[in-house]
Amino acid sequence: MEFLDKELIKQYMDVLGSEVFNQTVDLYIEQSEIYLNQLRDAIKNQDYTLWQESCHILKSASGNTGLKQVFAKAGNAEYSKQEFVLLAKDLDELQELNKISIEQIQKWLA
Repeated sequence: MEFLDKELIKQYMDVLGSEVFNQTVDLYIEQSEIYLNQLRDAIKNQDYTLWQESCHILKSASGNTGLKQVFAKAGNAEYSKQEFVLLAKDLDELQELNKISIEQIQKWLA
């Protein structure tokens, strides 16, 4: 399974420069924890609106960083109206994909 959209990352690095792109990745790492916490809150409070908003932001941020598995999973989950117990499983998968994707991009950029 390919976690990174390396062509997109290369394009961003060409346009932004590697230093700015690295800062973008660092910001994503910080911000993704906030979005994942919001998803946890959405499940806890059974709030579909917060779920949708948080998935949308995570989808956009991960797409802009080239993390294609997180982008796809967040996109698929964004408009889900499944029971919250099932959304909790989606969140677990999303967290794992995010962790692996961050490790992959940090390794690739090193």
